[in-house]
Amino acid sequence: GNQEGREDEVHVNLRYAVPKCGNTRAKHFAAATLTTAEDDSTQIDKPRPGRRRRPKRDLTLATCEDDGTQVERATRRKRSVARRGMAQVDTPEFRSAFKDFCLNVNKIGVQGLLVEYATMRAQTQPIGSKPKVAFDANPQKNRYKDVFCTDETRVVLSWPSGTNDYIHANWVNGDVPKKFICTQGPTENTVEDFWRMIWQEKCKSIVMLCNITECGKKKCEQYWPEAGKPPVTLSGCNLKIRHVKSQNVEENIFQTTLELSLDDKKHTVEHIQWKDWPDRGVPPTNLSSFRLLMRVRKLTPIVVHCSAGIGRTGTIVGLDLLYTKLEKGVHVTLESVVRDLRKERHGSVQTDAQYLYMHRILIAVAENKRVITAADVQKFTTDYDIFCKSKGYL
Repeated sequence: GNQEGREDEVHVNLRYAVPKCGNTRAKHFAAATLTTAEDDSTQIDKPRPGRRRRPKRDLTLATCEDDGTQVERATRRKRSVARRGMAQVDTPEFRSAFKDFCLNVNKIGVQGLLVEYATMRAQTQPIGSKPKVAFDANPQKNRYKDVFCTDETRVVLSWPSGTNDYIHANWVNGDVPKKFICTQGPTENTVEDFWRMIWQEKCKSIVMLCNITECGKKKCEQYWPEAGKPPVTLSGCNLKIRHVKSQNVEENIFQTTLELSLDDKKHTVEHIQWKDWPDRGVPPTNLSSFRLLMRVRKLTPIVVHCSAGIGRTGTIVGLDLLYTKLEKGVHVTLESVVRDLRKERHGSVQTDAQYLYMHRILIAVAENKRVITAADVQKFTTDYDIFCKSKGYL
């Protein structure tokens, strides 16, 4: 098959056992303190009484030379205007739910989560009787023949009238209805459909989680005008897309402001590309994915895509869905969230490694917010690093 990420498919190995390791270096990562100032987008803690405020800091990724594990290291950085006004909720209910989530993850452990994912995937992967009439009727508009777009939640194109209404995209509800659209990376003959969708639904942000080419394979079209390039006008609907500005908001996260116009109507959309998701496996354990979500979470509807729109896309969307429930004080597991996500965007969260990564990032966020200590989750974080090393990800 030619399913997205086939080259980096990770198979569950239920015989996988964590080797006994007396080396305490594996604890370095778990013990790394993640610190940000209170006005940083990833921080919800208020300064404790009697403590001086620390200078604003940002998180950068460093590598320990002695053991190769990833750690966060705080470095000074100028105040970022883009991060203001993005304070998150911090209630006792939130902290209680978040702590319970993390302690439960540590209790289940890496091996338990691998079994949990394998079971959940086996039960939700078969398409069964779910109708996918539009998908079957438009093979030329599907990037992968084995990544399905079900009818129930698909985005129906109604503009301009009299045109084909199909695009490989599904609505995913979050804390607000129709918060996300999960879609495949535009192909050569679906670029116009993609922009029709953005205009029709007045999407405010696009999150791109892949590069145009990976492992020598085309993963997505260059569907937007880059800096210095002239505006693009779509022939079928006369929609004009103009590059306004672009900037590196983090080392590997690139944000572009685009303006769509038709006659005298205009619409602005933020395009954010995360460029360093590795060709194989999962990203390093840092807070890039979480900061990315904080940057766009109010810019709804949010379009999220990778190549097929289920692996990396499902990972990022699933993180937001779970974190939003925790913010409301809901005691929840990621397994239940991913099950619900798969009902709306079939096949979301493609590999067991992505499933583990989601848990690891949430634990990193919890440590950062001092909801838990490194010692609370040391077994999971150590075993996660061992798992990643065994797969060649670290």
